[in-house]
Amino acid sequence: MKQIVTAIALSLSLAASPVLAFGIDVNSLTPVLTYPDPAPAPVTQGNSGINK
Repeated sequence: MKQIVTAIALSLSLAASPVLAFGIDVNSLTPVLTYPDPAPAPVTQGNSGINK
């Protein structure tokens, strides 16, 4: 009797595993990364922005 219950449990778990594998929503596992725009370089006139 114990072998029959074990065989039924294994067969049901093997039959249900593909359904569970394809039912997972992968989009929630890895969020979309967004990066901010780089800051513009400061505007200088003449030599006032150059350190000597």
